[in-house]
Amino acid sequence: MEIGKLIVSSEAIGKATASVKKFIDSICDKSSFVETDAFVTGKTFEDAAAALGEGVVTGYATLGGKPVHIFAQNAEVLKGSLGKAHADKIVKCMRRAVKTGTPLISVIDCGGARVGEGVGVLEGYAEVLAEAAIVSGQVPHFCVVKGNAVGMMSAFVAMADFAFMSKDAVLSLDSPMYLASTQKEFPALNKLLGYDAHKGGADIAQFSYKSEADLKKQLTALTDLLLGEVETKDDPNRVASALDKGLPASDAVKAIVDDGKVVEYCSDWAKDVVCALASVNGIAVGVVATDSSVGKGYISLDGARKIAAFVDKLEAYDMPLITLVDSLGFNTTVEQEKAGAAKVAAELFAAIASSSIDKIGVATGKAVGAAYSALMSKGIGFDYTLATDKACVSPIAPDAAVDVLMADQLSAEKGKDLYKARAKLADSYAKLAADPMIAAQEGYVDNVVEAKNLRPYIASALLMLKGI
Repeated sequence: MEIGKLIVSSEAIGKATASVKKFIDSICDKSSFVETDAFVTGKTFEDAAAALGEGVVTGYATLGGKPVHIFAQNAEVLKGSLGKAHADKIVKCMRRAVKTGTPLISVIDCGGARVGEGVGVLEGYAEVLAEAAIVSGQVPHFCVVKGNAVGMMSAFVAMADFAFMSKDAVLSLDSPMYLASTQKEFPALNKLLGYDAHKGGADIAQFSYKSEADLKKQLTALTDLLLGEVETKDDPNRVASALDKGLPASDAVKAIVDDGKVVEYCSDWAKDVVCALASVNGIAVGVVATDSSVGKGYISLDGARKIAAFVDKLEAYDMPLITLVDSLGFNTTVEQEKAGAAKVAAELFAAIASSSIDKIGVATGKAVGAAYSALMSKGIGFDYTLATDKACVSPIAPDAAVDVLMADQLSAEKGKDLYKARAKLADSYAKLAADPMIAAQEGYVDNVVEAKNLRPYIASALLMLKGI
């Protein structure tokens, strides 16, 4: 017969939650964390002592001086497993974040479901996931996978705006032990289903962290950018002479943004495309730069997926998009075509066309075919477009144009050095048909400038589009 619930002391709660609170304190401003629902328990008199804090700590704090709400699953209490009261604490924390308009930080280290609670635990999971869907796009949601994110909690991670994984973390929809048992050799779970396993396959784990200090630095930078509170003394009219010599995509992005500071999105996925959050003239922006040194100058299908997902994030937080285009478009295989390459391209076009954010497109190298149409065209919705004086803007690459459009002229060069003849014809096409001045004269490109002057023009265009 149940006669009531055990009254648990503050000292007992403190000991049971000390480790997870230490982690919270290390990633938030020192001594800023205030706990909520500290004594909640769904357990009865007989077993309440085993459920101190319900295996999750919830509360609020500041990060870089800005308020945040945070919950952290406590693997030292019931292995951080999710029960109904555990879920209720999480849902309350998430609702407070939405109500106050403050970012949410969730720290996941969950041992799975408390199946002994029956259907109640399934209702708890459903409520947590439903609330996660509401949070998405309302306030920034940073999910930190500190330990295990298994079962339905892996879906929770995938619903966050940005997810960070530690080197010891494990993320899987099915039981990681079962999945490991299907392998020829039983591997370490964090090797089989950790960050390295997820970084290159999908837009789930966008970031990793090496230490609490590293995590705090990344969270603080992202919070500043998403809340549009960026401080910089960098001159908006700064000239970047190095751009005239040509830079790798990641370096080109850093040369254009404030103080060379960026938070790169999915840096280990689809390296033919660089996506980064940064600021220009103090205005938070998202930058997409294609890297012509990867994949023979083409955008991969994963690269297209990465851009589409990134644009969706920018749309959610009304951040302008800047593109630096140096790409020949798409180059697929028969297998990729059969697997739905056209669908992937359609999703990229749809993400950009349906977005309402300000968009600035820049041709920094070859802006050819679908790369031009998707990433800088007026037709897809770009508000302001630029090209460097050495860029190539064309429906077809100059080298390909020799075979497609100038075959007769190439045939006439029989008996001569065909390599030099091809190069001469390609150069002729680039000057006569792919010169960015032609696109500018037709009204498709607003200005043609030296590469070193891109930052001043982009900074000015942002002010114009923002009406500042």
